[in-house]
Amino acid sequence: MNKNRIILVLAVIVSFLIVLIPWQSIFTIKLSFLEVFAVVTSAWSVGLLARNNLLGWWVGLVGVVAYAVVFYQVELYAETAIQVFYFFTSIKGILIWLKGGKNNTEKSVSHLPKSQLKLSIISFIPCVWGLQTLLIAVKGAAPFWDAITTVGSAIAQLYLMERYVESWYLWIAVDLIYIPLYASRGLYLTSGLYIVFLGMSISGLVYFQHLYKQQSKH
Repeated sequence: MNKNRIILVLAVIVSFLIVLIPWQSIFTIKLSFLEVFAVVTSAWSVGLLARNNLLGWWVGLVGVVAYAVVFYQVELYAETAIQVFYFFTSIKGILIWLKGGKNNTEKSVSHLPKSQLKLSIISFIPCVWGLQTLLIAVKGAAPFWDAITTVGSAIAQLYLMERYVESWYLWIAVDLIYIPLYASRGLYLTSGLYIVFLGMSISGLVYFQHLYKQQSKH
């Protein structure tokens, strides 16, 4: 997804909002300005990151703050908490991408080490169980699915920080769950955004694989 395509995606989203907002009462869909703002900044951020563009982290910092408020309002508490996690890992991601390579150089795209893959698999189930238990205690909405997507997103974010190709496989899986989850909470615009994210994640996977092959030739 080049610069022109990113602009096109944003233009489509904005155009959709302009058309949809006046008809909210007919379709019983309520869109807040904050959710609209979060959608646009998040789409821009993911589009940039899918193209291995450092600016995506900076744009993402704005989007996660907006979404933290949106998710809190609809009682998706785990999603609220992970926005805080995203905020600090985005800052860390900027530092790693800039100077995480050899001799403090820019970090290149790479594959996930097997040791980290094993650790992720071993820790996934107990983390989901623990978070689900906490969400049930605080009477959060959809605790099981909220826990799975939150833990999955956290791992995917950590992978993306390190520019691992495998981060996009996880984002694809998480996006497929998020789409119906957000729709069930009345966040139809955000649900639609994750359909866009799904396409961007697939694009990111293809592009990161391409970059890795190009690097391997040198």
